[in-house]
Amino acid sequence: MSLRVNGIVIDARRVADEIDQHRDAADPETAAQHALVSRELLRQRVRDLRLLGEAEMADASDDAIVDALFTRDVHVRRPTEAECRAYFHEHAGQFRVGDKVQASHILFALSAGVPLSVTLSRAQAALDQLRVEPAAFESLAANVSDCPSGRCGGSLGMLTRGSGAPEFELVLFCGDRLGVLPRLVNTRYGFHVVRIERRVKGRMPPFERVADRIAAQLYEQARTRALRHYVALLAGAAEISGANDSDGARLLQ
Repeated sequence: MSLRVNGIVIDARRVADEIDQHRDAADPETAAQHALVSRELLRQRVRDLRLLGEAEMADASDDAIVDALFTRDVHVRRPTEAECRAYFHEHAGQFRVGDKVQASHILFALSAGVPLSVTLSRAQAALDQLRVEPAAFESLAANVSDCPSGRCGGSLGMLTRGSGAPEFELVLFCGDRLGVLPRLVNTRYGFHVVRIERRVKGRMPPFERVADRIAAQLYEQARTRALRHYVALLAGAAEISGANDSDGARLLQ
């Protein structure tokens, strides 16, 4: 069944194409529907307000659409220095220079021929087993990991920031936990069971060196929240049908 947003059809082919961009989501089809409905609502709003001409609309990127709407409809406050300093101290691990982590993992890779739910179930079962029997990590890695490191018991050696996928490192270098992590790590490559054997802390840079980076990060987070809220408001006033959710507007909440 095709999606409809205020009478505009988003056909099944577009949903199928969009799903490829959301393979790491728990429900890729719903995530794809969410993205397509959100974009359509934003584009319709731009047309209604005549913020861009028809020629501009035809070539406008998603970012250009959002920028046009934020200029007119949404104000996102820039973070203060005090807020940036507080974030700096509360998330020190993100900014230390020279951190190293000795870690191992078991990868359950995503595959076009295998349903995501099956891969997730296998990964969760492995994690559950290792939380009860952590000494089995190396043998399990050798038997089931889809990464070549499985031949070495899953060992990744000593890692530094910038040597792996950002979403993997975000978990790896966060906190002080050692041993098997209590949750799966989800990356573009699949689901990882991770064990951390050793941490070597680096040094903290002065706040001034990372202040601009923190301000930009906090601003983008605020902008993302504002956009989510804005789209939810548009969805609440829209007629949306054909989504997995029986109430189309709830898809965006």
